Amino acid sequence: MKESLILWLSSLVIVFLLSYFKSVFGEYYPISSTFSVNGQKVSYKLDKFEFGDTYKLMVRSDFKDLEGEVIINSEKVKNYKIKLSKDQDILFAEINKKEIGEKFNYYIQLKSEDKTYRIPSNGEVNFIFFGRIPRMVNWLYIIFLYTGLVLIIRSGLEIFKSNRRIKNFLVLTSIVLLTFLMMINPLYLSYKFDYINKSIPPIQNLFPLYLLMIVAIWISTTVYVFTKKKDKPVVLIASIICLLIYLFS
Repeated sequence: MKESLILWLSSLVIVFLLSYFKSVFGEYYPISSTFSVNGQKVSYKLDKFEFGDTYKLMVRSDFKDLEGEVIINSEKVKNYKIKLSKDQDILFAEINKKEIGEKFNYYIQLKSEDKTYRIPSNGEVNFIFFGRIPRMVNWLYIIFLYTGLVLIIRSGLEIFKSNRRIKNFLVLTSIVLLTFLMMINPLYLSYKFDYINKSIPPIQNLFPLYLLMIVAIWISTTVYVFTKKKDKPVVLIASIICLLIYLFS
């Protein structure tokens, strides 16, 4: 019992670390920082995506006389400017998908009494609007994705137990992964990329290559273990490969 608990906790910790690194080093990780204007703190976080039709950009400033604007470039608009509104110590602007387009680049210009600040200092932030995803679909996506990852790791760690139940874990993981691949993920992506009631997407858009590879590796490993009656170290190697594919996808 204690041995199993340790392995389950280890699986959860590994999934947490894996998800953290994938998020931090992913293309959609926001740009954030803090700087000083006349000795007063100014903080910002520039997001790179939003689910829905409106994105609210916010800058927090302790300097009361700070003003600014957002400059946007997209296929629909060029050098489109939105003045930042003020609510106490928050400067904000609402960017609408219908006016700007689905994808755009933006940066902020802040002005104090005698100086102008450009955020970011070089280049522009790439931004994309994704479709609004129903809460139930989003929860199913999260549950099946992370359950699958935990089970992949837990299956690999099972080889360290004296009384192994690897076949049970292999079958359970296969069921979760196949359900995620065939049902949950395609539905999630259909909402995310606004395919619902609008267009028929290419099949590869609903079945990403990395996910097909993970499922194929896992099913092959399951078949191998059941036919060859060998599980060590095949399952552990398969687990590591699947996690690396997910991490770098």
